[in-house]
Amino acid sequence: MLRILLVEDERLLSTVTSVTLEDAGYHVTVAFDGQNGFEIALQDRPELIITDFMMPRMTGLEMTAKLRQHGFAGPIVLTTSVPEAQLPGRNEYNAYLAKPYTESQLLKILDKFIP
Repeated sequence: MLRILLVEDERLLSTVTSVTLEDAGYHVTVAFDGQNGFEIALQDRPELIITDFMMPRMTGLEMTAKLRQHGFAGPIVLTTSVPEAQLPGRNEYNAYLAKPYTESQLLKILDKFIP
């Protein structure tokens, strides 16, 4: 079972997304800010990370940059309502998912990284 770390500060969205992922057969751990996500990722070494961009304590891009510096090489999906062209640091994440997204959009993007 693929282990996914979901880093999302919007509690309702994190609940809906984690249930969607669990129903699809994934093991999901949730963090509610970038700092906590960073700490969990270092400890648990998930196989894939889905992270929001704008969060308290550390943005999703700051978190992904730190994780890459610490050797995390797994896929990272960045979710945000900010258009991708306006984001800095494109080389730190592997896929972009515009908010709001549907269940099918989320699962389709994960198919790119799951054998």
